[in-house]
Amino acid sequence: MIDSHHQTREAAMDAAKLLHAEGHLEGVKVIKDMLDEKSGMSKELVVFDTSKARKAAAPPPKTGVQTADVKAAPPSETKNGSTTGTALKSIMWLAILLVLAGGVLYVTGGLGRR
Repeated sequence: MIDSHHQTREAAMDAAKLLHAEGHLEGVKVIKDMLDEKSGMSKELVVFDTSKARKAAAPPPKTGVQTADVKAAPPSETKNGSTTGTALKSIMWLAILLVLAGGVLYVTGGLGRR
């Protein structure tokens, strides 16, 4: 995932179109983040999305292959409705903790040394 912030919509759209043109990404999205200063709540609006177009262009499953009719449970949502943001924050914190723990073990000489 590539995350970047831009001051203008035009700059964000230009960057998204350049990334999409490179062809190695599954999809590109531009999301407008709006903050309601009175309530402190934020709202996101997708203004450009190429990920749906690529998924729609995927080939149909091969004939003779049976697929199960499985319904996924809806994801749980946070107060502001963002499930992806919460998951990414959790992964980021886990990575930071692992790096810090590795650094402590490196500096102290590890657990097995005397």
